[in-house]
Amino acid sequence: MAANLRNNAFLSSLMFLLLIGSSYAITSSEMSTICDKTLNPSFCLKFLNTKFASPNLQALAKTTLDATQARATQTFKKLQSIIDGGVDPRSKLAYRSCLDEYESAIGNLEEAFEHLASGDGMGMNMKVSAALDGADTCLDDVKRLRSVDSSVVNNSKAIKNLCGIALVISNMLPRN
Repeated sequence: MAANLRNNAFLSSLMFLLLIGSSYAITSSEMSTICDKTLNPSFCLKFLNTKFASPNLQALAKTTLDATQARATQTFKKLQSIIDGGVDPRSKLAYRSCLDEYESAIGNLEEAFEHLASGDGMGMNMKVSAALDGADTCLDDVKRLRSVDSSVVNNSKAIKNLCGIALVISNMLPRN
């Protein structure tokens, strides 16, 4: 009988925690609301629907920053490879500028993680904006080249879209 009471207490506690946890989860309607505020809602919905069941806002922000950071790091490495592989002087200058922008963007994203962890949505917003500017500046730099590496362009566009999602989420977080 004591074991039965413990099992009932355990199950009741578990149900209570599930109910509380789900009340803080992001619904598909809220995901749509987030995506409607981005510059590329279809990218946002595809990203959120393939990555998340229904996380809380902070978890959603972290996972979005993780994806952004991974793309930025991948692009940085690709730019290093392009420069090291030998390109014409004009292209090298543009790619070197992109490399500098991505080095800065990666640093800004690291700081965005810190702001998120401390609950500072405004600080996160500022650092994500700076990272987005870096990707945008890189796109401007390489647009002028005759031959452009498509992965740099595609990753830069994806980073801009991911930053857009992170910016919307950061505006929903508390301000310090």
